[in-house]
Amino acid sequence: MKKVILSLTMFLAVVLNLSAQTADDIINKYITAIGGTEKWAKVQSIKVEGQIEIQGLAIPFTVQGIQMKGMRMDAEFQGNKIIDITTPTKGWSQNPLMGKANMEPISEEELKVKLDELDFQDDFINYKEKGSKVELLGKEEEDGTEYNKIKMVTKNGNEKFYFFDMKTDLIYKEESIVKQQGQEVKSSVKLLDYQMLDYGIKMAFKSDMGQMMMVTKKIIINPVIDESIFKGN
Repeated sequence: MKKVILSLTMFLAVVLNLSAQTADDIINKYITAIGGTEKWAKVQSIKVEGQIEIQGLAIPFTVQGIQMKGMRMDAEFQGNKIIDITTPTKGWSQNPLMGKANMEPISEEELKVKLDELDFQDDFINYKEKGSKVELLGKEEEDGTEYNKIKMVTKNGNEKFYFFDMKTDLIYKEESIVKQQGQEVKSSVKLLDYQMLDYGIKMAFKSDMGQMMMVTKKIIINPVIDESIFKGN
């Protein structure tokens, strides 16, 4: 009888330990899986080359950024140059396909959403110091796989929901709700094909957005970038 009680006690201890898992427990495992805080903290600039695949088309793009200083995306489709620039205080965009033939300032609302993109050291690296808050929302299942779901609210007031794969500890999906032209729009991105880069950090090379796929071909960590490319008009 004592052995039965002991076994039951040990079982309950394991169950209680699992149920007591915190958001930071999950986040710390994720950070370890992508290389660790120390290595990610060394990322001060980045250059990404790839293509956006949509309806059988491949649109090449380049993203260049300096940590918390500026980000610029350049793409071209059928002779139309698409440019998107974000800095801590201003942003500009040019997209002839959306009626913007020349570089135009973006609204304060649009800038607020994009400010978080200036952080290239991953959303969860030193997230407390960055002013973000997290909340563990429990577990969700999709296609037979269980995920830990965590909500993050950044210092800019942006909300995003992350789904952590319980087997790999990596982020499988991100969901967010943003306002566009006065309307709330929900976006969902699945992060696929994680690869190890220079400096010993790991990043997803594919972003599945449903109707289109962003495929990364090359990532350069800490390239020299001229800050003048972040000037709009």
